[in-house]
Order: sequence, then structure tokens, then C-alpha cells
Amino acid sequence: MAFDIAIVGGGLSGLALAAEFAQAEFSKLRVVVLEQRQSYVRDRTWSYWKTPQDPTHRYNHLERQQWTQWQVRQGDCTHRHASPASTNRDRDTSYCTLDGDAFYAAAQQAISQSGHVEVRMGTPVRQIVGGPTPKVITVSGEEVSAQWVFDARPAPQSSAKGLVQQFVGYEIQTDQDVFDTETVDLMHFQPSAAGLHFFYVLPYSPRNALIETTWISPAALRPDFESELLQYIKTLIGSSKYDLLYTEKGSLSLCTSHAAANTALHTAPLGRNAGTLRASTGYAFLETLIHTQQIAKSLKRHTQIGELRNWLPPTFTRSAMDATMDAVFLKVLARDWSKSASYFMQLFERVDADTLVAFLSGKADWRQRLSVAGALPVLPFAAQALSMALDWVPRLKAPRP
Repeated sequence: MAFDIAIVGGGLSGLALAAEFAQAEFSKLRVVVLEQRQSYVRDRTWSYWKTPQDPTHRYNHLERQQWTQWQVRQGDCTHRHASPASTNRDRDTSYCTLDGDAFYAAAQQAISQSGHVEVRMGTPVRQIVGGPTPKVITVSGEEVSAQWVFDARPAPQSSAKGLVQQFVGYEIQTDQDVFDTETVDLMHFQPSAAGLHFFYVLPYSPRNALIETTWISPAALRPDFESELLQYIKTLIGSSKYDLLYTEKGSLSLCTSHAAANTALHTAPLGRNAGTLRASTGYAFLETLIHTQQIAKSLKRHTQIGELRNWLPPTFTRSAMDATMDAVFLKVLARDWSKSASYFMQLFERVDADTLVAFLSGKADWRQRLSVAGALPVLPFAAQALSMALDWVPRLKAPRP
């Protein structure tokens, strides 16, 4: 079958883009989403920072909870940050969380009301064949042609030595009040020489929380997630009993190189493969929404079918300085994992809340980036930055083909 736009993968980025295309101004286009899963269930929890300067997005109303205090811990040491006091709590900086099933339902509702966008569930894709009229070949052998194909599938992990963020989380309900609902535990670091290991706690109520064990490590590492979580929960809640309500897990590649739209093949990446995941933090929700909005805004100028062939979807761009700082930071972490937690602790000890949130959200100015850099030990980070710069010099001097 022929469509104007095909989206391969109906996760966060694929559904978000389809929901943008479901608007009335795109009614002349035929759009299809090919998703391998049979149905949508809660399988993700997305979190992000929201500041008073941030514009709202179409899923704001779905936020399950917001917190204005957060902390990191290592051993007996705790560094807690809070949003600066405000007379209007709605204008505070907050840490927000949103359940995957709430997003899926909202995006599907927008799509179902459009009449020109459809989602085909249970349709895994075998191959994308690029060209003037690219084709998507499903596992069943069906061919779907389109003028543009967006690939929302994460790229496969290229190497066992490449860095990943792996996590498993349990949402539990206890029979006693045990959680501090005012404060998010962003990182409770655990000693390890194999990777950066920490626990993450989102307290929804005194008796309800999502608790995750997270590793940043080489992809070859296979932690015993279940044993780690069970032991940590036991330590955290003491004699209280609990019910397991929900489980989630994931593995995110922290590769810093990404694909771009190809005008010859008429294919374009979405989501993590487009670079929306921040390598040093694992955050991607807001960046993904921003990218899909940019694509839709660009497409509004090319809604005639004949014009699509000359359209170039915008590439997701991240500050070159942020990308460089992320690359340096991850290289230094991987050089000696036993010291990695101390670097985060120093950041939270020496950098104010506004600067940290701006940096973690990719919105820092040059003064704030200098503040972050100045909070870290000079020798290992400067040496790594110099080493990377020396590696880049031969590439810059290499003759172009």
C-alpha cells in the first residue's frame, strides 16, 4: 500500500510524531505507523525537569507527580537541592514524571480522531529500502511504500564495550508509611568497580513508590537486578510489607553519534537514533517531543503531496558544547568506575540548583557550563578533553574525498 509518510516504530517518538501529523492541517496526507507490539500497556516511566521558562507541551496534564526537592546520596553523605522559594508553586522548578500508558492513550486518541493517520499493531518490520520512493518490508512480507519513512527504532548496540544505561524498576505499595513524598532520590550510589551503580526512588505517596536499580556500564555487564532491588527495598522499608504493582526495565545505548535524514533515500531517524537521548543523563522525553514538533512545523510548509519529495525533515540538534562535555564525562567515568560516584557528588555539592537543572536539561548558558566544569577535578577531565582534541586534529586535516 502507498502512503505519504510511514513511521516505523510506535513508541514515544513514533506515536508523538503521528499525533502531531493527526492535526487537521495535515488531513491531505496519508500516514501510517507500523508497530510490532500487539497492544499498549504501561512499560515506561518518563521523567524530566520543568522550569518556569519552559513552554507547555500537549501531555503536561498527564504528569503523575511533581517534586520540588531532589537529592543524591553516597554512604552517609547526602546533598539535597530544592527549587528556589516561590510565592506561586506552579512556577517552581520541578521534577516531573509521566507513566507510559497515559501517554500512549492520549496519543492514540488524537490519532483515532484524525481519519488520515492509522496505527498498525502487530506489524514488525524486517527492512527499510530507501530510494526516491522508499519501501518498508514487514516480517510477513507486505510492502508499504511512502514518500518519506521515519525510523523510530533504536539502533542496535554496536559493541559489548559500548556504554549503556541499564535499569529495572519495581513500583510497590507498602502497608506502612515509609517514603518521604517531598524528595526524589535521584541517585543513591553503591560501591562498584564494574560500572556506575545507583538506586532511584520516585515517592508517589507515603506508601507508594517506584524504585529502580540503574547501571551505567559497558554493555557486556549483566547485573543481578532482581537481587539488588529486593535487598534495597528490604533495607529501605524495614519491617513493612509490600505488594509489587508494576515492573519496568530497559537498556539505553549511550552512543554519542547518531543518524541524520537522508534526502537521497528519503529516510529519517526519530527518537534515540536521532540523538534525543542525553548521553550523560539518559533523559529524552522533552527532547523527543521538541523534535517531533519541529518536524511537524517544517512539514506544514510542504503539505502538498508533490512537495514532499523536496522536503528535508529537520535533524535534532544538541549544543556542540553539551555533546563534547558529555563525551568527556563518560570517558572519564569509564576510566575508573570506582571514582565515578564521587564526581556526581561533587557536582551536587558545589553547583547551585538552577545551574544543575539547566545543565541536566540541556539549557545551560556558557557561564553555567563553566560552573559545572569548575566543580569537577581538573586533572582527569582536562587530560581527557586534551586527548580527545588531539584525536580530532588528524581528522580535521584529512583531505576530503
